[in-house]
Amino acid sequence: MKTFAQPFGFFTDGDSELLEYHDGMLEVKFRTDAGGIGPAVIAGGPVMLTRAGAAMTPGLGTLMAYERSGLIRRVIPLTDDGPTSAASGETPMLASFAAASYPRQRDDPNAGVTLVELYRDQDTSTLEGELRRDPTVESVSRVPVRYLLAPRKRASAAVPAAAAPPASSLWNLTKIRWADARQKPGFQDATNIKVAVLDTGIDTGHPDRPANIANYEFAHPTNAAASSNRDIIGHGTHVAGTIAASINNSVGINGICNCALSAFKIFDDVPDWYAAKGYFAYFVDPAMYQRALSRCLTLQMNVINLSIGGPGAPSANEQLLFTKLMQAGTTIVAAMGNENSSQPSYPAAIPGVVAVGATSINDARASFSNFGGHITLVAPGQGIWSILPTYAGNTGYLPRPTFPPQPDFARPLPRDTDYASWDGTSMASPHVAAAVALLLAKNGAMTPAAVKQKLQAVAVKVPGMQGQNFTQQYGYGRLDLVKLL
Repeated sequence: MKTFAQPFGFFTDGDSELLEYHDGMLEVKFRTDAGGIGPAVIAGGPVMLTRAGAAMTPGLGTLMAYERSGLIRRVIPLTDDGPTSAASGETPMLASFAAASYPRQRDDPNAGVTLVELYRDQDTSTLEGELRRDPTVESVSRVPVRYLLAPRKRASAAVPAAAAPPASSLWNLTKIRWADARQKPGFQDATNIKVAVLDTGIDTGHPDRPANIANYEFAHPTNAAASSNRDIIGHGTHVAGTIAASINNSVGINGICNCALSAFKIFDDVPDWYAAKGYFAYFVDPAMYQRALSRCLTLQMNVINLSIGGPGAPSANEQLLFTKLMQAGTTIVAAMGNENSSQPSYPAAIPGVVAVGATSINDARASFSNFGGHITLVAPGQGIWSILPTYAGNTGYLPRPTFPPQPDFARPLPRDTDYASWDGTSMASPHVAAAVALLLAKNGAMTPAAVKQKLQAVAVKVPGMQGQNFTQQYGYGRLDLVKLL
């Protein structure tokens, strides 16, 4: 279990100081070309050699010294090659680096990339500096923290399915003219469009679940016991429901489209200490996240929804994955953030990404919704009903009176079940992701740039824009399906 001295959280709900980067963690990309590295044993001891046979470089020597001194907590190669085993004479760290530098899948965009986690953050800067000067290292970055972008809600009791409002009364669908769009001549659903939701998982047993869950991946890269197929938090199920909950099935709500949905769980099941709020919460696992992005590239996803964010700029590999995805034709939709701030939140602020803010029922910017020059458009994000897992779950735990703090598993912070109304730019983003799927179903292949331009061109100008074509609060306006299609 990791603990952090600075505040960070599972949901961003107005925090003014979010932790930008994981304490003690570096993303290291070794060269996989002729300058790459590989382990060897010389004179009875393990050393690191380049493929050219040169001796160990200073940066790798520093890594070895850190390992001998017990400063390294763990090393995680991002190549999806299964458990790493050490050959004779190799340390676990050497075996991990070898796995990263010589992956079985040579076209894996995560080839050569390893996460190195130290026990103490104060040791990170020295190691980072040494690795930056190392000729066998292509890049080294701090690893940004990514949060969910919906407020944590305390539930006093489970909400039964009967509590869901009639599908015809959902204000968000009325606002984006969902029913009108579906009744237009020539309307085509997104049945063959591949949409990925990278989130907390999905309840595949919900009676109102998406009709076509084409793929669900949830394996933890280093610890099977820390991950399961259950959506403990519920956020991913809620987001997926907005996109693709079963339509007109006489149960609960309606999703916006019927698509080929892939769910990727990018959270482990282990809560971490949230010092600013005084409880244990969940946050994006960096290895699961980057592996999921790589899988989206392999599976040729048409649309990705990311209802996550954080103030830390992307690491080198996160940025590379986004670049490769967009070059391959994947439109990426991301939530702006919930701090009522103009500070950029990533990945929404990555160039080329469709950045979505949240509005209320009266078309005003939601009080929590972030703003700024990178915003693309807004969509309903306040009081949004969607599905939640039918089984119990939690958004974290209260601590036991110990030092360091430990979670009290007898005192969970419960969440609702079946259905609930949530707020957040997390809830706005999936409206746009589903709309993009419908656009692609109608128009065929479009580049992400063309999709973004179309969204901007047809967005509805809301009163708060005061007649302007673009504002930092609303982008180019609010989503409207009839105009888009």
